[in-house]
Amino acid sequence: EAVREIVRAAKKDALVIMTLYSPFMWAGHTATLPVLQRHMEDDPEAVKRGLEMLTESQMSFVNACIKIGVDGFYMSTQGSETGQFKDPQLFIDYVKPSDLVAMKEVSSTCPFNILHVCDYNAPYAGYDAVLDYPGQVVNVNPQLVDRLLSWQQISGMFKRPNMGGLDRHGILSSGTNEQIEEEVRRVLKNAPSQFILGADCTVPGDTDWGRLKHAINVAHRFAG
Repeated sequence: EAVREIVRAAKKDALVIMTLYSPFMWAGHTATLPVLQRHMEDDPEAVKRGLEMLTESQMSFVNACIKIGVDGFYMSTQGSETGQFKDPQLFIDYVKPSDLVAMKEVSSTCPFNILHVCDYNAPYAGYDAVLDYPGQVVNVNPQLVDRLLSWQQISGMFKRPNMGGLDRHGILSSGTNEQIEEEVRRVLKNAPSQFILGADCTVPGDTDWGRLKHAINVAHRFAG
């Protein structure tokens, strides 16, 4: 019902993009991440069956949203972060297949989807495991475990437009208007041509909306 009301109220003026957590993330929210990690290490086949059931539920949600009229999804993935599993192959063999079921469906149906590689739990050593994930736009954190990627590098890796540039816990949430303007201009000056200014993940709920509006206005002035 909430999705239907959002589409009714906003679709005529803006894209309606629904957040879509992966089945692995759903499982972590339900069982807690430490429990999920332990079970994945001990009996991945059992976890696989659970992820398949969550995927069925996820597809019901996805199809309902598509029928209502959303324009796309903010498709979030976790599991390939540094230290998530003792054996990184667990992500490839068990997490990735469940990720891709809904992602491929929405990519074939909806005109605009964003791939979000979420670093909420831990940073990444690299993004090789998700380079082939669908999504018209990619939202990642350029700060890896041991180096900072440029947006030009990220654009070359994923070969599609990027979104991000602003640390959700940094100047965007605590800086002055002057600091926000300086940071926005710095990011855009060094960004590739196909780039959407945004945060590296969902901004905290207590972030002053005035800061976000200021960042947007600066970006619009920069673009001319």
